[in-house]
Amino acid sequence: MKIYILRHGETVWNFKGITQGRSNNRLSKNGKAQVEKIALEYKDVNFDEIFVSPLMRTIQTANIMNKYHNKKLLKDERIIEIDQGIFTGRRKDSFTPEEIEIRKTRSIEYGMETQEMIVKRVKEFLDDVSYRYKDKTILVVTHRGIAKTLYHLINDIDVYLEDLSLFKNAEIRCCEYKKN
Repeated sequence: MKIYILRHGETVWNFKGITQGRSNNRLSKNGKAQVEKIALEYKDVNFDEIFVSPLMRTIQTANIMNKYHNKKLLKDERIIEIDQGIFTGRRKDSFTPEEIEIRKTRSIEYGMETQEMIVKRVKEFLDDVSYRYKDKTILVVTHRGIAKTLYHLINDIDVYLEDLSLFKNAEIRCCEYKKN
């Protein structure tokens, strides 16, 4: 299976450094332009299916990409953004040192998904699509943490969610995945 992983375009909260979590923010003007550029670059790729997180910013991103492909968008809760609990809606630069440490623990006590919960649902998604679409090309439109988790699982790399080097806004990566 060939899998293209796309992080949604920029939102105002991305620009302002606000933790989005599962908030239902829309793309900014710049975010729409970012995705328009990527959509044009990938207009000739034949996607058999397009999977999308059910949040507004990913749906907008998928709709822009889809104008060249005319596929039904397949919403999937397993690729929804990571639940950031009490940190949702907060500026990242406002976190105290104690809050930074709490955030790293990803404790459900603070309404957050644990790393194990995240990996489990993304792995279930990957196992499912790799079984059903093993000889296909799919596009997955999702969020940074989920995109990184998916990318790491496909490439057999340890998942570390705090690494911000992968998947800037509207970044797309292509991988080949053959389930062992």
